[in-house]
Amino acid sequence: MAHKFKYGFKAEAERYTEEFRGELNLEPHAPLCPRKLADHLEVPIFGIKTNSCLPPEIPNYWATHPDDPFSGLIISDGSYKEIHHNDFSHPRRQNSDLAHELAHIILGHNMDVPVKENGERAYDRNIEEEAKWFGATLLLPKKATVFMVMNSYSRPQIESEYQVSWQLYQYRVGVTDAVRASKNIRRKNVA
Repeated sequence: MAHKFKYGFKAEAERYTEEFRGELNLEPHAPLCPRKLADHLEVPIFGIKTNSCLPPEIPNYWATHPDDPFSGLIISDGSYKEIHHNDFSHPRRQNSDLAHELAHIILGHNMDVPVKENGERAYDRNIEEEAKWFGATLLLPKKATVFMVMNSYSRPQIESEYQVSWQLYQYRVGVTDAVRASKNIRRKNVA
């Protein structure tokens, strides 16, 4: 079942995305590097490969268990926030993970996530769905998906220029209705 967002959330995500691109001197449809956005927002990013604060067993584990689901997390101390992520993942996956974590920060989600008695993290479906949508929108806003459809971008172009997975591109084209929007733009330009 599809998640029900609060009224205006998706439009707000598109506006934020365009605003951040403007602050980074990017066109509204241009690729956005999550690392550059994090730098702009003064959010440090740390990978686990060479993090000297971690015991060697931790990076060794992630290097040998690529299918384990750890992607990233935010460490927060009041207004200070930093992202720690699995930099053993594919670079396109890392971009999605970083955009997701940045979405939590931008949206002001409470990062003091309680832990269950069994040690597992308590999962708040609402904030995770918001971060999933917002993170994907940061990487591929509607203006970008329409631009790529109108310009017949190939899979290799999308993956190399936007540094996103083909699956994320297909998902965003569907949810933004980019094909129909592109047809409407073409129709208006002919008239």
